[in-house]
Amino acid sequence: MFSSLNGLWQWIIENASTFSGITSVGMLIIWATYLQLLLHNFRMQRRPQIIINRGKGRDINSVCLLSNMSKQSVFIDLVMVRITTSQTQWLCNVTDVVDESGKPLEIVRQEEGVDASLNEFTRQGPMVSGDYMEAGTFGNMIRQAGISQGIEFDDRYDIAGEDELVSIEVSLIAVFGAEGHQIGARRTFYIEKADDDGRILLIPDDTRTQQFKTRRQRRTLQRWRSELEEVPETE
Repeated sequence: MFSSLNGLWQWIIENASTFSGITSVGMLIIWATYLQLLLHNFRMQRRPQIIINRGKGRDINSVCLLSNMSKQSVFIDLVMVRITTSQTQWLCNVTDVVDESGKPLEIVRQEEGVDASLNEFTRQGPMVSGDYMEAGTFGNMIRQAGISQGIEFDDRYDIAGEDELVSIEVSLIAVFGAEGHQIGARRTFYIEKADDDGRILLIPDDTRTQQFKTRRQRRTLQRWRSELEEVPETE
């Protein structure tokens, strides 16, 4: 028995350099995995993620929900809708809520020294991580975009003549975290009229919200602003 143990010990001594190399490689793999996890967590902290979705229904009267799934807070700076019909399309700034004449709602103090909630008058504002904002119904945003072009929709959201509503694209520009750089999000919903119950459904074109976060993608945000004639487009 002792001779076999001595033989095993002698074999270990003779192959000590091999065991040392295997141990070093194992430690290298462990540290590489650990650093990879740290890098992944760091990227997650810096990756913006804003979700645009329907809430309280799936039809045109459902609420447009803006949810901040980022690890940091964001500030919603600009909310837009692009209306596409069978004959034309246009982009409209719907950041501020307007009345039936297209004028922004006036903030009226409900009580002396107490302001009304800003959510009733604007879709602009901060959202912490995991927070959401109700941006009003899709139908109201469509009508607001129509007012900006002098287009009236009836109760069925039909347009006079042969023109027909096709889709609504909701997009936004926000400021991300303490770094202060701009990010964006966009999602399109197709309009589908259900003949059986008269509902007007919203069908998303994709299961995900498109994100705009890289320097190259931020050029698209500048084009949006340019299209709204707020700031000139820059390269």
